[in-house]
Amino acid sequence: MTPGAGALLISNGPFWLNAGFKKTVLFLTAILFAVASFAGTVITNNLPPDTAIINIDARQDGIANYSSGQAFWYQPFFTGGATELLRHTVRPGTYTFRVVNPADALAMFPGLTTEQTNQIFTAWTFNSPWVTDYMVFGGAAATNNSLPQLFDGAYTNFFSNGPFFSDAESAYVGAVNGNFAGALRTSESGGRGSTNFIYSYTFTNTENLIFGVPDNILGDNAGGVSVVISPVPTLSISRAASNIILQWPTNSAGYRLEQTPALNSPIVWSDVTDIAQTSGLDFILTLPATNPATFYRLKK
Repeated sequence: MTPGAGALLISNGPFWLNAGFKKTVLFLTAILFAVASFAGTVITNNLPPDTAIINIDARQDGIANYSSGQAFWYQPFFTGGATELLRHTVRPGTYTFRVVNPADALAMFPGLTTEQTNQIFTAWTFNSPWVTDYMVFGGAAATNNSLPQLFDGAYTNFFSNGPFFSDAESAYVGAVNGNFAGALRTSESGGRGSTNFIYSYTFTNTENLIFGVPDNILGDNAGGVSVVISPVPTLSISRAASNIILQWPTNSAGYRLEQTPALNSPIVWSDVTDIAQTSGLDFILTLPATNPATFYRLKK
């Protein structure tokens, strides 16, 4: 197997034990560290609570087996060994999964450092076409080769129908403009061959997720794909005397509060410009109940 990033092969003949030996070893160690830094990573610092950016390295984070037609995939692997699978644990709740590139990630989360954005991929390629699709497994799939993916996302590689792209940026823009950057297909609804798309996934228990690209030979790959995991916030509304109280979690990055006086078509939503207060892990906004009816929503 062709070694992926992080591997270093030396076959230039024997080393001689002399005064230059120590210097040579230190130099090679530095090369090994630099190459290994390209492995898939998980970013959680400088992000809202329960939010993460998963950077899947298409040269190291793969999936070994698949069913006829490739609808179901099995046995996620990492070229450095089974204990190094790309993992991230989510708490119970509903989450969105969306591919992201460095520029959009920084726009969403201005607190990210240059070191962090340098870890973020745009798209990946197997042989020549560039794509953005990836797969997510439950933690049990690490030791049970009969368990397929929970779902796949950003369905660029839709079998022979494509679409495929000539470069990484085109693949990413295609996913965003084609409205499939956040699209998911579950194994229950037919797997990777399905056209039943969802845009969020609910976990009833804490789950140790595993990430990879749908490819079992990684030696000819390039790039990778990065995925933002964001919790879907719940908006609650209550009445207190002549006021209404709106409450939603502070980890709702990218969402804004909107209002409309009626749900008759056409519905016109407008931003709520009042400033919410922070209480613990929630935003709380108290407004006077002066209108006969007002409807609210969180919009991303």
